[in-house]
Amino acid sequence: MKMNRNEIIEKLKEILLFADDSSNDKIDSIGAETHLQNDLGLTSVNMLYLIIATEEEFGIRFTDIGMNEFGTVGDVADYIERKLS
Repeated sequence: MKMNRNEIIEKLKEILLFADDSSNDKIDSIGAETHLQNDLGLTSVNMLYLIIATEEEFGIRFTDIGMNEFGTVGDVADYIERKLS
């Protein structure tokens, strides 16, 4: 599945809505620079859901990195791009 960065970020925004429905009011402002914990307030449970949903959506596995190593939406998008290429 080949996707560009903007498409990946749009899919991540959808996943974030399910991971934390309080992100709904922030969804339009979510971009690559959005910090997962500081800006969106994701908890460890939300982060776990984000991992699982991202793996399912993109058909990838987070085998060589932990979710704690991602600070921003852009960090996650970069990782997904690398895994998909």
